[in-house]
Amino acid sequence: MREEVYKWLQQAFDDLATAKDMVATGHYYAAAFWAQQSAEKALKALALSLGKVLRTHDLSEILNTIHEESGLPIDDVKQDANKLTIHYVVSRYPNAANAIPSRIYSRDDAEDLVRRAEKVIQWVRQNLH
Repeated sequence: MREEVYKWLQQAFDDLATAKDMVATGHYYAAAFWAQQSAEKALKALALSLGKVLRTHDLSEILNTIHEESGLPIDDVKQDANKLTIHYVVSRYPNAANAIPSRIYSRDDAEDLVRRAEKVIQWVRQNLH
């Protein structure tokens, strides 16, 4: 594995750990953000392994590029990626959330997003060569 790919993947693991820490401390909005970030960085690691440098936070767009470049089926994680994508913005900005982000997320929301991020990361690990 190329060093750059390794670094992105390791940061994805660290971001996932941060998301879990945020769930444990009751900072559910932050858990949502870090879950999205962990999935994004894992997907970008896979894209990098295919020679693609992507500058988007849209996980669906990253997945589609991975599919186009590799032919990998993405159906298993597409729904999870779609669900995670919006939390890059909604979890941080009141105008995007139409509310105060720190007050709209529940523990169940945060745990669901962490599970989805774990699923995306596992998919990346299975497909990263």
